[in-house]
Amino acid sequence: MKLVVADLDGTLIHSKGFSIETLKTVKKLQKKGVIFTIATGRHFLTAKDYVKELDIKYPVIYSNGAYIYDHVNHNVIHQALIDKKTALKTMKVCESNNLDFILYTVDHVYATKKARDKLISMIGKYEIEVLSEGDLKSSVKSGVIKILVFDSDIERIKEARSILSQIQNVYLLQSSKNYLDIGHHSVNKGNALSILVRYLNVSLEDTMAIGDQENDIKMIQVAGVGVAMGDGNILLKNEADYITKSFDENGVSHAVEKYFFSE
Repeated sequence: MKLVVADLDGTLIHSKGFSIETLKTVKKLQKKGVIFTIATGRHFLTAKDYVKELDIKYPVIYSNGAYIYDHVNHNVIHQALIDKKTALKTMKVCESNNLDFILYTVDHVYATKKARDKLISMIGKYEIEVLSEGDLKSSVKSGVIKILVFDSDIERIKEARSILSQIQNVYLLQSSKNYLDIGHHSVNKGNALSILVRYLNVSLEDTMAIGDQENDIKMIQVAGVGVAMGDGNILLKNEADYITKSFDENGVSHAVEKYFFSE
């Protein structure tokens, strides 16, 4: 295999960042000449420091596949944006149902002060520009990559999914139990991976994809080897070619050792 693509949160990192073992594994792959990169639900502004820490020299898949960016050549490989009308409708539905959300445009991450404060209470520091509801709506003209609905109450996320399913031309995917991602209907990590391999001139058959949540399913389906984390989503595990160990047991390192370095 020539390419390894891994999800970020819950696969490569938890709250404390990368484990020493994970960092060693990535370096080992890079030294072997295997292309390594990330496919994350995060916006590039909130993930670029992790990309730098791993010294990734190839394009990275962001926002569940809505944005593919080459940091070395400073080149946008692909983007799929929610149209202004759909974005405004989604925001209106969220507001009328008291759903807190974050708006991701191409260049910025926005939220109302209420939503930002709630998110910070859940996860700690997070770089978000605070806007009024009026300014938030006017910001959609720059192009919306993703809208993230979040709540510490898992049942509220389930309710949000049901409520937002009425909106046409968007996808709804959970990147974790507390987050519901909304994006352009064509967006998923599988489509993005297909675009990436063409750009890199690598076949899908020569690709390993590793993930832990529902938003990783399409990616592991199209990859030559699809790996699910041992503590990952059950739907993902059902689609995987291989179920590795849990995050705490260094599941990424275990899978890489099995497929690349075992005798």
